[in-house]
Amino acid sequence: MNHSLLALCQDINIPREIADEVATIDITPMAQYIDSLLSSEKAKITYEHVASLGDDPRGVKMLALQLTAALHSRAIYVQKGISDHIFIDTMKCFTRFVCEHLIQFDHYGFDRGWWTWQQLSLNLFRLGTLEFEMKIKENKNILSVHIPSDAVMTKADLDTSYQWANNFFAEYFPDFKYEGVYCDTWLLAPVLKEMLKPGSKILNFMADYSILSTNPDAKDFMMWVYMKEYPDIDSLRENTSLQRDIKKHLQTGGKVGTALGQYIAN
Repeated sequence: MNHSLLALCQDINIPREIADEVATIDITPMAQYIDSLLSSEKAKITYEHVASLGDDPRGVKMLALQLTAALHSRAIYVQKGISDHIFIDTMKCFTRFVCEHLIQFDHYGFDRGWWTWQQLSLNLFRLGTLEFEMKIKENKNILSVHIPSDAVMTKADLDTSYQWANNFFAEYFPDFKYEGVYCDTWLLAPVLKEMLKPGSKILNFMADYSILSTNPDAKDFMMWVYMKEYPDIDSLRENTSLQRDIKKHLQTGGKVGTALGQYIAN
């Protein structure tokens, strides 16, 4: 039993059932990949290589490897003087993804290693209700905003996150001078304004962005709103008003899509 790994699982609230399983996995054969997972230049290709090795149908070995790497990430946070609170909030992505896997497949597992290498390599941080990724696009530094599934999008929470990000990157990554804050998401799809009621927290989020482009055919929303694949539109769940409104929109031939927006401080 890897007690350090188990302690990390407890810190980020990973369910005990899968935490115990993860803590019993011997990652010695994969330990050679840890340093590369901590490198923003090598982490993505390292994940892809490990994933290609197979023999991990539920992704539990990958989860054990990445959480072990997270222990090393924690040490880098300490070296940089970044608070453990930010570390824990950032690494709770693993907890969300494990729990979402349970909803999708009726058992615990992990299939988001293609994304979480960014948290491990200190390329992406959760600061309040939002996540911010350091990114280079068209030869310029930008911040890319991501919305965790448990984000609380009140105006106050959103404003706090954006201000926090501004201060955080200036203090801890002063060489990364970004030229704008952008977000590419279904939550900015213009059609949502037609179906959401005044006071909607999604509208709070949308109000902070100027739309640059749209992709009406994208179906990203399906996994985030409904959490799993359904055989047809009529089978979509109706547990929330958003689920009901989007389902009704789709049943009449409508689309949702995505949009790219630039943050504009209000």
